[in-house]
Amino acid sequence: MDTSRAVSRYACGALLTFLLGCEAPLVLDRVEEQFARPTQRTDLLQAVAASGDTLVAVGNQGAVILSRDRGASWERQVLEGKPFLMAITTCPDGSFLALDYGKNVWIADPDAANWHNKPIETYETVQTLACDPNGNFWVAGSFSTVMKSTDQGDTWSETSLDEDLYFTSIQFLDKNTVLMTGEFGVVVRSDDGGDNWEYLEPLPDEFYPQDAHFISADVGWAVGLAGTVMVTIDGGNSWERQDTGTSAPLYNIAKNGSKLYAVGGNGTILKSELSDVDPGSNSWSAVEHRERIRFYLRGAAPVGDSHLLVAGGAGALFLIPTDT
Repeated sequence: MDTSRAVSRYACGALLTFLLGCEAPLVLDRVEEQFARPTQRTDLLQAVAASGDTLVAVGNQGAVILSRDRGASWERQVLEGKPFLMAITTCPDGSFLALDYGKNVWIADPDAANWHNKPIETYETVQTLACDPNGNFWVAGSFSTVMKSTDQGDTWSETSLDEDLYFTSIQFLDKNTVLMTGEFGVVVRSDDGGDNWEYLEPLPDEFYPQDAHFISADVGWAVGLAGTVMVTIDGGNSWERQDTGTSAPLYNIAKNGSKLYAVGGNGTILKSELSDVDPGSNSWSAVEHRERIRFYLRGAAPVGDSHLLVAGGAGALFLIPTDT
């Protein structure tokens, strides 16, 4: 045998033996432990809601993360078909209502069980939803479209304000007063439960609100990119920008007790104490908390008067004390 060829074969064999001998055995304990957790690093949680002691966060891959004991313990559900869930709210009877990008609403009872879906027959893209004081379902989206169901999602009526824009928030203050905000700074209001809509003064510079929250027909806030918060104290006839001290985008705003909270990029959580005398004079500051949140937060919901439930990217899901 050729000496050089024999040496080459010996070297290759020795290298293979070395590599196989040095390969560590595959340890699956930590992998299995990770998959057993209620939240995963791949979770893109989009929205949260609370009904009594039941807390729910929803996101991609049909993920429903829920607690039935106010956050003391959590479990994970995955909805059939693994839809991308983008929004969730509660109805007057305590039931949960969620929305997915595939144009379905998902309904669950007050303890977040028995999820089932109802399709929305529309050509438009859905964006946000609400449940009115009478328990009717509302969904808004592209081409200024508003859809309503009075029979738990079995059938839908659809109207449009005939503008090429997205609505991003819809809020019922009572059974008659409804406010929606959307693309190009659009703000509309209904005083007859959504049958007719009136355009209000748009947000300055066609500001695109990611979310809005009104505490009355006169006073409300809108949040969006670059840490922007806008406030109105005259029913949307005029808006002023408030200083937030951050340039991080803000995606959601919620009220808990006498405070407002806004959440957004880089784990940003802002708070603002409301004044009974002049609610539009509120100022914003960062919430100091113990959690290390490096990714965005998209959902915020009050849990009683003492905590705020927040959720976002990389499976971020936290209960933040509101007395901080």
